[in-house]
Amino acid sequence: MVSLDDYVGREQAYVKHVFLEHYLEALIFKTASTFNHIVYIDGFAGPWQSANEEFADTSFGIALNALRQAKDTWQKRKRNVRMTALLVEQHPKAYAKLATIQTRFPDIAIKTYPADFIKIVPDIVADIPRDAFAFFFIDPKGWRIPLLKLKPMLERPKSEMTFNFMFEFINRAAGMTEPVTVAGLDELMPYGNWRVRLADAEKDAGRPLTPDERKDILISAFTENLAQIGRYHFVVPTEILRPSKNRILYCLFYATRHESGLAAFRECQTKALDAQAETRAALKVRRESADTGQSELFTSLHDMGPNETAALRAKAKAAAEAAILDSTPQAPDHITYKRLWAAVLTRHAVRLTDVNAMCAKLRKTEALLFPDWETGKRVPQDRYRVQRP
Repeated sequence: MVSLDDYVGREQAYVKHVFLEHYLEALIFKTASTFNHIVYIDGFAGPWQSANEEFADTSFGIALNALRQAKDTWQKRKRNVRMTALLVEQHPKAYAKLATIQTRFPDIAIKTYPADFIKIVPDIVADIPRDAFAFFFIDPKGWRIPLLKLKPMLERPKSEMTFNFMFEFINRAAGMTEPVTVAGLDELMPYGNWRVRLADAEKDAGRPLTPDERKDILISAFTENLAQIGRYHFVVPTEILRPSKNRILYCLFYATRHESGLAAFRECQTKALDAQAETRAALKVRRESADTGQSELFTSLHDMGPNETAALRAKAKAAAEAAILDSTPQAPDHITYKRLWAAVLTRHAVRLTDVNAMCAKLRKTEALLFPDWETGKRVPQDRYRVQRP
């Protein structure tokens, strides 16, 4: 399990790794119930600034532990699932450390590549067995990624991915006119005319766009690019803030073709956002206590304070409930509950359990109709028809 103690000075990476740990543990275990071979691919493995001798504070270390845990659990149930990791790192010193990892995980098939990930995408795709399910983790140190060169990997069936979109740098670069920067952003987001959308939005507003307005356009544009290039049905972001500022540093984009993956992602996202609030609060206490020497006082004041994600979560739930009603047609038309909750989870940072509870409540108030609701059921089932009166 990742520990905040290993992330002093790089707390934003802790939040990212909390998400990755919960995401991989949940999704690998679930996927291994169907597929006999799971492959994890890390395009920019590192390690970088690892403070843990077991590499437990690295993306590949977290992934290898998740692979091992799922393999052991299924083995106890008499099911043998092959686990493989393909790890890429071009920096010579980092790769030298990466190349030692196999001895620590003899039960996992590991292949390392001392290469530029972008240049060996076809080789990576060829090394993934056709019957395996693949998890791609793309976490570059910079933002200049030619997305179309990843197309052979992204559009691979039986796969899903997480991409670290370096929002702070991209947002700054979007206003630049240097040819190299312009070309780099066009390669990262080749579709969608996002520059025109930014210009039109600013023209319509009659003023410079606010940070949130720019953010919405850029994140929407990258969402559309990932969905189009990878043929994903669901693409959703998680915003990671700077540890000590209310400013987005990067966004973790999750892309899948399956509703079950979407539901699992929203559960993991909740844990990551809780970790983010705890990390930011811990940093605040640490700095205040360093300034005053009164750590006990500031810790108790923090304990009495509200969780900074609580208001955001309440806002998301309110928006999700409105979306449920907006997305449900009036009788005699209907939508299946599976389609309804997937549409809501795609647009709003809420969990499936939240949507279940909302719909059960809306049924009791007769704001929603469920003609197929069975006696004894507390929450709606995927196959149920949903209507508004």
